[in-house]
Amino acid sequence: MFKFEEYLYLALIAFLSNIFLIFLIINTKKKILYNLLDYEFSKVQSFHEKPVLKIGGVFIFFFITLSYFIFSDSLLLKHIFYMTIPIFFFSILEDIKIIISPAIRLGLLFIIIFFCVKFFDLKIYSVQFYNLDNFLKNSHIFSLIFSTICIVLIIIGSNFIDGFNGLLGIHSSIIIFILSIINFYFGNFDLFFLSILFLICLISFLIFNFPKAKIFLGNSGAYLIGFILAVLVILTSQKTQYHKVYPFFFACLLNYIFFEVFFSFCRKIFYEKKNPLYPDKNHLHMLVFAYFKTHIKTTLLINFFYFIYMILVLFFFKYPGFLKVLFILQMFLYINFYLFFLKKN
Repeated sequence: MFKFEEYLYLALIAFLSNIFLIFLIINTKKKILYNLLDYEFSKVQSFHEKPVLKIGGVFIFFFITLSYFIFSDSLLLKHIFYMTIPIFFFSILEDIKIIISPAIRLGLLFIIIFFCVKFFDLKIYSVQFYNLDNFLKNSHIFSLIFSTICIVLIIIGSNFIDGFNGLLGIHSSIIIFILSIINFYFGNFDLFFLSILFLICLISFLIFNFPKAKIFLGNSGAYLIGFILAVLVILTSQKTQYHKVYPFFFACLLNYIFFEVFFSFCRKIFYEKKNPLYPDKNHLHMLVFAYFKTHIKTTLLINFFYFIYMILVLFFFKYPGFLKVLFILQMFLYINFYLFFLKKN
């Protein structure tokens, strides 16, 4: 039975508990949490001047764990909890500098996601390309590998755009908000509740991250957000495929994250002739920052643009032709904005 009031009450408990834990740890002596402090001000991604705790992933995982016990009857939440355990403990090792090599990190991430796709049915069955759809439907191995690659790209992309306070947090909140509308519209209340729950989780994090950061997401936080976005998108697409919600709708939602990875890899490999796995300062959000000289304006400008874009995507979700145009238009605008800010800098 759909018990909206009870759900909101329990979600509020999870939200307040998470806020309390964040406040408690922020006020803990920094020496205890030294390994989770981001004190490397010379890194190419660094824009802070004081050490900041990279514990966003800890709080997201705590929120998922707490929600798992509060909403113990939710099978979807149980599955997400089980899947996020290896991702969290693997990624937290990066935050405390135990796993350094990008190649090793990528390999381990691929293995973890592959088994998540296999055992929790996170396969993608359609991308609205006839020949590729035939492979996805008729080849189990191909579908497993393709779905794994897509999820890994979203996780990496989330890590790429986690460059400023609030950039990934706000962007992910917009995506999850759109997904919650779609799931509510089609009566998928289990996924609607799950979307609202993760939206509450992100809001509790953003309170301490934007505009002035008391905590960072860290690799663990970016990985968890990227994985949760991918899972919510795949599950929503599976539930709504018979309602004619086309794959390009979901591709449009994740287009910024995906295209950031695709464009960055192509730029580094073919133009700059360097290893695409290593970070640099040539991402779009960094060029925008170099122009405006403020991370707040950068975060708000990029997310405002994508909020308008996603509202258009939501409005035309029943029209695959319009979705394809919006998908291509986003990539076209990305490249042109990139070249504009590159020239200005």
